[in-house]
Amino acid sequence: MDVVLYTMEYRGNLINSDLVLVPFKEKYYNKYRDIYHDCFYEMRKSLGLKPYNACDSIESLQSKKDDIFLLIIDGKMVGSVAVYGNEIDDLIVSRKCQNQGHGKELLAFAIGLLQKRNISPIILLVTEWNKKAIALYKNNGFIVTEIKTVTV
Repeated sequence: MDVVLYTMEYRGNLINSDLVLVPFKEKYYNKYRDIYHDCFYEMRKSLGLKPYNACDSIESLQSKKDDIFLLIIDGKMVGSVAVYGNEIDDLIVSRKCQNQGHGKELLAFAIGLLQKRNISPIILLVTEWNKKAIALYKNNGFIVTEIKTVTV
């Protein structure tokens, strides 16, 4: 099966996010895994990407813990975003908390963090299937810089 993948680059303004996120910790793993699976299951299934539930192991996430940021509101995990080098990755929001602006907040946090670190270009990868995410990114300063088809 072929998957169309967009590389998008941030071309917007300077961002100053005051969103307070916490670094990934082992105690959050089960909730993180549940949200991750919930966010990516339909896409992975539609694209034939097995396993459909594909969250990294606790050990793998622990090794990346300084790059994974969690949005916790009233003691509950709402979402997360990862920043690896110059790439924004795994922006997820709990289904119960979607359409409330949390995705935009997480995106702004990640952009602002990379800008504070003077890292550019700021990029992310997204499948063509994920129209909602593409719209979020385009509405917040990203443009498509490359489209490639990958056989999975």
